[in-house]
Amino acid sequence: MDQFGTLELAWSQGYGGTEAHYIDKDIICFQCGKSIKFVAENGLETVFAFKGNGKGPFTAHKVNKCFAVAEQCLNPKIYVFVYPTMRQLGVLEGGAQLEFQQLVFSASEYLLSLSGLPDFEMTLWKYEKNIKLASVKIGSTPPTSICFNPGNWRQICVTTDKAITVWQTEQADDNYILLPQHVKLPPEDPNTGEDEKERDVLTRASTRMTQYTVDVPKAAIAGLVGEMAERLSEIQDETVRVAPVSQTWTPTGDIYVGCKGGHLLKIDGELMKARVLYYPPPAAETPRSRATSAGRSKTSIGDSQPIADELSAMVLEGSVNCIALHRKGLYAVGTDGILRRIETSGDEFKVAEQCNIGVPISSLAFSHNFSRMALCSPMGSIHLYDAGVPTSLYPLRDFHHGQFIAVSAMATGSETFVSIREDGEVQVWNVASGKLMSSVSIGAQATALACSPLAHIALVGTMTGHIFCVDLTDIEKLRVVHRFRIYGGPVNHLQFDENGRYILTAPEGDEVFVADGRPSQKFQMLGYTVVDGSIKSISNFTNGQNVQVVVTTNDKHDKEQGANKLTIFTLTDKLIKDLKISYNSLKSDFKDEAINKMQFHLTVPTEWAAFGENNTLYAINQHNKKIYSVPVPETKPRKMTSPEAYLSAETEFIGHQLAGAKIMLSPHKKWLASYGTDGCIMLRAKGSMDRHVSIMPHEYRLDGVHTAAFSEDCQYLLSSGYDGVLACYNWNFTSTGLSKAKSAIDMVRSRKARLFTSQQQEDEFVQGLTDWNMPEPPSRSASTLQQEDRERTERKKQEAIDQDIIYKTPTPTPKADATWLEERELEALIDEDKQYADTKIQLRTQIRDVRRTIQEMMKDNEGQPDIEKLGRHEFDLDVDEQSKLQSLGEAEIARVREEIEFDNLAKMYLRDMIKKECWDEMKVKGRALQAFNSNLEVSNFPMKERAEAVVNALETVTKRRQIEIAELAARKQEIEQGQKPASHDDDLGEGEEGEEDSKELPSTTGSLGAQFGGGSDLFYSQFELHTREQKTTQIILLEDAIHRIKNTFNKEFDEVFAKKEQEISKIKDKNKRIVKIMEDLDLTEEIMDYELGALENPEMLLTVDDSEVKVEKFLTAEQRKKLEEQEKIAEERQRLEKGDNARERALDMMMGGVLEIKKEDELKKDVPKPHFMISKAEEEWSEDEKKLAGDYEKKVKDLTEEREKYRKQLETELRKLQGIIQDGMSGFDETLNTLFLKKIKVMMVIYQEELKIQRLRFALLKEEELEVREKELVRLQQHKKKLKQLSSEAASESSKNLAKFKDEYDILLAEDKVMDRSFKREFADVSAIMQDQLYRLFRKRPRGQKFKGVDTPVLDVNSANPFAAERPTTARQNAAAQASIDAALEEMDRESNMPEGLEGHVWKRMCTYRKDKIYSEQLVKVKSLVYAEMTDFEQRRKNEDVALEEEIRDIEKQIKSLKEDRQRFTLNLEVQLMLKQGQVEVDAGSFVHDYTNSVLTHRTVVEELNSTIKQLGESKITSMVESKDFRKGIIQLEWEHKRMLMQMTDLQNKMKDIQFIKVTREIQAFLNEADYDAKKQQEIAILEQTILLQKKHHDKNMREKKRTFNELQHTIQSKDKENSGLDIELKEVNVCVNERDHIDQVNADRRMDTGAERRYQEIVQRRKLVDLAKAQAQEVAVLRAEVERLRMRTFPALVQVEH
Repeated sequence: MDQFGTLELAWSQGYGGTEAHYIDKDIICFQCGKSIKFVAENGLETVFAFKGNGKGPFTAHKVNKCFAVAEQCLNPKIYVFVYPTMRQLGVLEGGAQLEFQQLVFSASEYLLSLSGLPDFEMTLWKYEKNIKLASVKIGSTPPTSICFNPGNWRQICVTTDKAITVWQTEQADDNYILLPQHVKLPPEDPNTGEDEKERDVLTRASTRMTQYTVDVPKAAIAGLVGEMAERLSEIQDETVRVAPVSQTWTPTGDIYVGCKGGHLLKIDGELMKARVLYYPPPAAETPRSRATSAGRSKTSIGDSQPIADELSAMVLEGSVNCIALHRKGLYAVGTDGILRRIETSGDEFKVAEQCNIGVPISSLAFSHNFSRMALCSPMGSIHLYDAGVPTSLYPLRDFHHGQFIAVSAMATGSETFVSIREDGEVQVWNVASGKLMSSVSIGAQATALACSPLAHIALVGTMTGHIFCVDLTDIEKLRVVHRFRIYGGPVNHLQFDENGRYILTAPEGDEVFVADGRPSQKFQMLGYTVVDGSIKSISNFTNGQNVQVVVTTNDKHDKEQGANKLTIFTLTDKLIKDLKISYNSLKSDFKDEAINKMQFHLTVPTEWAAFGENNTLYAINQHNKKIYSVPVPETKPRKMTSPEAYLSAETEFIGHQLAGAKIMLSPHKKWLASYGTDGCIMLRAKGSMDRHVSIMPHEYRLDGVHTAAFSEDCQYLLSSGYDGVLACYNWNFTSTGLSKAKSAIDMVRSRKARLFTSQQQEDEFVQGLTDWNMPEPPSRSASTLQQEDRERTERKKQEAIDQDIIYKTPTPTPKADATWLEERELEALIDEDKQYADTKIQLRTQIRDVRRTIQEMMKDNEGQPDIEKLGRHEFDLDVDEQSKLQSLGEAEIARVREEIEFDNLAKMYLRDMIKKECWDEMKVKGRALQAFNSNLEVSNFPMKERAEAVVNALETVTKRRQIEIAELAARKQEIEQGQKPASHDDDLGEGEEGEEDSKELPSTTGSLGAQFGGGSDLFYSQFELHTREQKTTQIILLEDAIHRIKNTFNKEFDEVFAKKEQEISKIKDKNKRIVKIMEDLDLTEEIMDYELGALENPEMLLTVDDSEVKVEKFLTAEQRKKLEEQEKIAEERQRLEKGDNARERALDMMMGGVLEIKKEDELKKDVPKPHFMISKAEEEWSEDEKKLAGDYEKKVKDLTEEREKYRKQLETELRKLQGIIQDGMSGFDETLNTLFLKKIKVMMVIYQEELKIQRLRFALLKEEELEVREKELVRLQQHKKKLKQLSSEAASESSKNLAKFKDEYDILLAEDKVMDRSFKREFADVSAIMQDQLYRLFRKRPRGQKFKGVDTPVLDVNSANPFAAERPTTARQNAAAQASIDAALEEMDRESNMPEGLEGHVWKRMCTYRKDKIYSEQLVKVKSLVYAEMTDFEQRRKNEDVALEEEIRDIEKQIKSLKEDRQRFTLNLEVQLMLKQGQVEVDAGSFVHDYTNSVLTHRTVVEELNSTIKQLGESKITSMVESKDFRKGIIQLEWEHKRMLMQMTDLQNKMKDIQFIKVTREIQAFLNEADYDAKKQQEIAILEQTILLQKKHHDKNMREKKRTFNELQHTIQSKDKENSGLDIELKEVNVCVNERDHIDQVNADRRMDTGAERRYQEIVQRRKLVDLAKAQAQEVAVLRAEVERLRMRTFPALVQVEH
């Protein structure tokens, strides 16, 4: 069919929320299946069909207006296209092996790709030149977002749900490398601390005395080497951290990151540290109606503040899945459908703007100028929003995302298609433009779709079996006008015949239903037929007025197998005219003869089938996926086993690659189309089946094509896939194809003409139908209503039984939503009830009579004796029900019994395992001894039989150790004989001393095991355990010592246990006598009886005594019978024993019933009292009787004395026996106490030995950790060396490239300078003046042309773009700059700028030379920037090399230190010592002693040192006493000397005071006057008179001063008045002066001071003349010099030459 033409994509529809981009100012693009769709803001759509292999990721560049699409296949490629020309810009190859995960454009000309399995490689491309710049391996975790820094393309941020990595691109000319910087994710919980350190808890391990501690990392402790060692900290990190999902860069180089849980992070671009700006509130704090607590804005852990109370204003989980930066703030949106603008100034977090979109958003994209954003939803809608305008939201497109279930062409003559989605959305599409005309929802899950050829309607099948009729007469307004239900279950198959007369439908079962296809007949059901097996496919073919229906079925249990049977039946007009005669029953099932039903076997499993002309069946072979054709016989086979009933493939053709394909015929039945899960659609012409045209509209990875349909004229082909995309292809016919397509068009025209009248009638009827509305759901569910009906029926039935009347079953009525099939079955049931109504009444009457009879019999039975009563079940007439109940009961009993048996079996197994593990395998069973008189309990050591491997290891170690000891002794003896030849006796004596010295004491062995049976000569000394083998051997020997110690103690325990058994047997023997004595004495004291308990005799725990069972024992029938027989035998034996026993009778007659006469028995007998003492009074006794009475009394007295004597004897014996028992028990308790004390010491010894074992094992473990650490360091060293080699090569290569580039740069710079220097030489043909003018023009450069760097943005403060209003790529910047320079040069090269007098060719030459010079300068500037980058690149490589070298040296140091630590760890042994109390002179710490800084010395050293110290101390004390006494005398003398000196000084001072005292008149008067006091009184009186005179004089002066003051006050007041008058006059004078000054200034402007102007002009003229004179003088001097020079050149020089 390829000769007909090709199929080309016309349009595609569908959107699932994938990433969308702005590619132009108002154009949004996104992936639509395998194609790229472009939607303008005004609604125009275009589509680009991607021709690559598979569908990979997609991205777009809104500045450069290009987009990139990747393939998904083996070695996929990336195609870059230019919009809107769709020109292929480049193809990028080699970026992946199987798939690409993501593509991202930078703001310039770079593209980043991320590959998937198996390489996981990130690649940087220069897409315009198809150059692969750099690539690097990344982890296998899929990225959640990738983004270039818009301000610096060299920075790339990649986020996954577990990590954030910022990649830095470094460049050296054409060399690029990517270096990562990892950012640690903060915890999700704000209360989780990050820098929590482990507390230093003092442990027992930290108190070791001499053990050299070596710190090893956790990886070495875990035994990990390699990658797992490096990832150990990550694996052990159990902190729940945030999961990044989105990101955006800031102009300052920081990064905002949105997280899955609603957290917002900010990453510092310099420090690369993440800080949480916002923590969302917990889920419990955000109810649906209103939030009780707001989010938390956070700058550091533990610091939070509320921001809002409304739930819509809170940023919750999923709210920041998409974020983008705007000049006004950060926009965030997510699954909650609320767009928020967030302001994060400083530490403040504020939601400044929000807009409720109403649908979840998965993609956010800003337009070119950041004024508008596109918000894309996974629900299939795209909304536009103007930033900062909350009311500007409007939907651009709403594709209603969902799975397309089916697609079908509308009635003949229409240019529209109808599609149905899974959720019941019916959509009508224009086949030419792909425009969505209208849509309507049926409100149910859809499963099938069929459009009627006869009317503009569409039938939609649902999961519940309902079929909805949608009115399509008005395309702009779709209506649901009818609903009917044929059967229950999903509608799997639904189709019309070619003329629309019949509807064929089928559920999952084996029934095919036929209905009238005309809406005017309300889709009346015609009938159904049953096929053999589950239906796989249905196809029909119209042959004239007959419709042949072909059904393929599978009658096997495996539904995955293809169809193996074919059923054909025919629908004719005759059948329709008289349906009743065509039914088998009232259920409307067709007779096979009425529909000419035929069945055949298919020899190969078939997936799908289509029936065409000439009775030809086209099907798909399930095994080989090929398409084959089968001619179907027109006659029914005689038998299903006959050969003609088996259909075999006649021809086969190439099919699909995967299973699950389907096949269909075109409307004109000439073409065959197949489609399947491989995503391919294949078209064939029936005349040339071997040639086909194939298209790949959908991806096989998404299960390929779901359904396909032809248009009525076969010009279009529509397909829908599981990717939610509807694609339309149209034919691009060749000349041959046009002729073939004409037949399809003619067929459409003929059908349209044929059905025109009927179509109009049916459309008019449909238009007249009212809208169908969904019925109100019942207040109760259907199951509840059915339950109530059943209960009501049972209640009425019981009431009829109670009233003894005949119950009549009510006439059944259909339920509210009954299917047509249920209604037909109900009608058949009603008809059957009418037919057999009398018979049912008779049967009910008989049943009533029988019930009455049985009830009377039961009443009679109640009055009968119990032995004659019948059981209740005997009256059950329903024997089957009775046996059923019995069987159910027995089954339940069997089930319970089985459960109990299994439970018992599990418990028995557990018991056996415990018994085997803890009892049977024990060589020495664990038991305990308990004291008689205390709670003391001593247990033995349970011991298992040592394993054969342990015994063999012990034997091996023992033999090896014996050989080592013998070899060491022989070597020592040989060395001693060679060094010290001596006599035999001396050798013997020395040998004995050596043997004594060689034996270690418990203080150095570290345990007392030798004293308790654990000693051995094979032990290593603790000071010799250096090697691993020695430590292992020592562990085995110590374990053997512990075993021997336990055996020794167990033997002693067994002896004590036997002693207790003997003591208990003695107690039992004595208790027998005690019991007898107590019986004789009639005492009720408690007898001390002892038995071995469960702890002492644990065998008792393994057996159950009957007394321990508290419930009645269950006996089987056999056991009960046997027990009854035993009881009968015992009763018979007792009966015989009670008969005449001669032996007992003889013993009683001859010996009183006993064989031995005992004294105590005789004492129990009383003396018989004479008869007369009873019958006569004492006065009536005779002498003989009195004598007999006296004898009686004497005998009684003697008997009483004898009894008392015997009683005392028994009491003494009783106390003696009790004392003996108590002494025996006390003695045993003392023995047990001694055993207990020994048990404590034995346990101490065992713990000492186990402590040594644990220390040795710890040492072995430490050695293993050190070995693992060394391996890891060696591996790390080798890895670093490889990196060092690579870095050295990179540094060397960069140095070479830099040197090479420097040479080129130097040459270029030199050439540029040469051009400047050689200017005069190039223009030597012009005059000097002209040359100077040309040089100035040569140096002139275009203004404003400043070369911009690669990353220099063009900022615009008025733009909404936070980075730049217009940011072209580097290449475009350079091109624009070059164009500007060229334009400026062209302006400068015009002849109008040429100097006067210059020739034209010279001007052109100068312009060319200047242009070359400018280009050379530009090139030098570019090269200088490249040179700077290369220098920086080289320096970084050298720094990396140096850093790696430092790391290698550090690792070598670590290895060296580790080896030293291992050596020190091996030599510096940890020894376990036993020290007595008082020998430890270390201060105890908080818990235990700390021996870190302690020293172990021999006690003799300390004792000798103490004695020496004591002697020296005593001598020192003696000397100190002597020194003290002597010093005391010196001090006393010194004190006396000081006292005397002080007295002497005091006397000298007194003498000086007397000598130097001044004799005043006062002193002289005192010395000369006889009455000195009288003289003093006289002087005082004179002074008082003088004071009075002075006071009077002072008062007079004060009065004079006051008078003068008053006069001055009057003078001041008069002066003030004069001053005020002068002030008034001064103001008036100032006013006059100011007026005159103003008048003078006004007149001064009008006057001209000609004298000043003239003087100024003279000064200026004089200055100019002076300057002119100076200039002329200089010129004259220059001319004179020039004249002198010329004169000297021509003047002959007379030089006298000396020879």
